[in-house]
Amino acid sequence: MFKKVVFHSLIYGLGPFVPKIISLLMLPIFTKFLTTEDYGIQSVMNSSLGLISVLSMLGLQLPMSNVFFQHSNHFKKRWGQFYGFLNIWMIFYSFLLAFIIYLVIPKEVGENLYWIIILNIIPIVCFGPADVIGQLYYQLNQKPKQVVIRTIVISFITIALNFYTIVVLDLHYMGWFIANCISMLLLHFSYWYPLHYILKIKPIYKFKRVVLRKGLSVSLPMLPHYYGSFLLSSSDVLLLKFFLISTSQIGYYGFATSFGGLMAMAVGAINTAAAPVISEQIKLKNYDSVRSLTWGLQFLLIVLSSVGCFWLKDVFEIMVNNDELKTTYFLAAIFIMSHNYRPMYFGVATVLFYRERTRNLWKVTFGAGIICVLLNVLFIPIYGIKCPAYILFFSYLIMGYGTFFLKDYKEVAVAEFKPLLWLSLTIFSFAIVLIVVDLTFVYKILISLLYILTIPVYFYQNLKSQKT
Repeated sequence: MFKKVVFHSLIYGLGPFVPKIISLLMLPIFTKFLTTEDYGIQSVMNSSLGLISVLSMLGLQLPMSNVFFQHSNHFKKRWGQFYGFLNIWMIFYSFLLAFIIYLVIPKEVGENLYWIIILNIIPIVCFGPADVIGQLYYQLNQKPKQVVIRTIVISFITIALNFYTIVVLDLHYMGWFIANCISMLLLHFSYWYPLHYILKIKPIYKFKRVVLRKGLSVSLPMLPHYYGSFLLSSSDVLLLKFFLISTSQIGYYGFATSFGGLMAMAVGAINTAAAPVISEQIKLKNYDSVRSLTWGLQFLLIVLSSVGCFWLKDVFEIMVNNDELKTTYFLAAIFIMSHNYRPMYFGVATVLFYRERTRNLWKVTFGAGIICVLLNVLFIPIYGIKCPAYILFFSYLIMGYGTFFLKDYKEVAVAEFKPLLWLSLTIFSFAIVLIVVDLTFVYKILISLLYILTIPVYFYQNLKSQKT
């Protein structure tokens, strides 16, 4: 079971990481042509998209996943009804997205504002939720190659388009938006065609109200939960803009957050691979396997992310061709380590999702988001652009480990996960990274080897305990 999750995680994660690694190797080229102002515009834009992205699917992925497992013989018909409703909803969502972009985009974009709006809504208007539904289908059927092949191909196309628009045409930040629009159109179409003509999952516009009402009754209460994730991941940039931090300074901050985005993609791949397996083990009542899998993934993530962060300063020195951006390595380490809560979180969240005990989950996730916003409002005027990174780490811990103390979880808990132990280990590793990242080469080598050696020791002890 663990091998299966690791294998699928590698497919989901390492596949897309191949083009990401190429993008990193191209940093010396891109950072020569792009300014901190360009990165600032991109960061504000990404945050504005995050402001309403939670509304794009109205949280219907959860009831669609439940329908897949609980009504496996006729799930396509029900999915088609959700598909038809979402196609209609996407029209209204596009207008809302255009309005948000108009409000928050920095004034530096000038006359490019309307082009940016058009480039961001075209894929949505043309194909609706096809990419999300298609990816969900292959994920739940545990066919990661279908998702990964698309991701890799589209990623390489995006890299090529970015190079052409940014380096050859010298379009600066507009190159990102043009490349992203073309890539998203291709990605959406790659799912839309098999959905309609191979899998026969087509939108049904005469949907049954009872089906839709039941789905929304599960999904809509989850929106505050999903919105809490936005408050954590995107509100910091918008608050920096609110406090009149310059676009170039926001770009400095945003460049560091992009490495946190890479980490989020990696743990997202783990989550994508593990969720169906965990749900299956819960169904079979193999609760010890659920705990063992969650712990193993958590330990592996902490060790590997720590070792990677130890060397960020050296990597930035080699790869970043911009003296100002080189100094963001310390912030990047914080953003990367902030995602180490995720395996424990999605372990407990999968239990709640499977049992459909998500009514109060928003109290933790949305509460963590509100705390993040309030702390940023309080401390950004005092400490500037670096404090949101520390606040983010703290807030993610609240979201990740606070879920274990929900009454809903305690009533359906399938195993003892020992969250306080893993919380302590997460904080300890974070502190170690902040110290080691600035040490000399020799110390980094020794500490890295020590960390890596703990992996076989942990899994050997785990295997030994299972046999006894």
